[in-house]
Amino acid sequence: MFRYTILVSILFVFTLLSCSEEHPTPKPPTYLKVKLPIHSYHKESFDAPFETSISDLYTLKSPVNCNDHYCEQEIYMGRELNGTINLFYKRLQHTDSLPSLINFSNKEVDFHKIKADQIDFDQIIDRENRVFGTLFELKGDVATNYQFYLTDSSNNFLRGEVILNCVPNYDSLRNVLVYIKEDLNVMLNTFSWRKN
Repeated sequence: MFRYTILVSILFVFTLLSCSEEHPTPKPPTYLKVKLPIHSYHKESFDAPFETSISDLYTLKSPVNCNDHYCEQEIYMGRELNGTINLFYKRLQHTDSLPSLINFSNKEVDFHKIKADQIDFDQIIDRENRVFGTLFELKGDVATNYQFYLTDSSNNFLRGEVILNCVPNYDSLRNVLVYIKEDLNVMLNTFSWRKN
């Protein structure tokens, strides 16, 4: 009986020692920090009637479905960012079509509301170049963290979205998204329509 009591006492002491706070607790997973180059830009002219400055990391892919009224253009964001900016240009047939295109753009943003933790937006107003629009920033584990549209309110409309080729994990992508937002701000603030 004495041996049994000693054995139970020893097990009890070991149990107490194993519960002490000196033992490490599991850490949450960490993510690699991507080292991104310093921002630099160049002016680019597109098949659709506009031009803007884009990052030197970015390259234009061949446009598709282009005619006098519509054009799709993809901008490859480079190996470092591993994504694309998809642009959809439409020439307005009449001013009544502008509200429906803006509503369509807003619905595309709303489509991601289920996954988004927050949606912020910045207005683009450049009266001198007749460039008006909105940049939407969708925060959270969404398929596209940035969408935007631009118009001159009479003849031209452009919608864009950023697609990254990875699993959407907002925490791990945060520094990449901050980097991309700076590029988008330059792109949208240097944007101008070309005369046809």
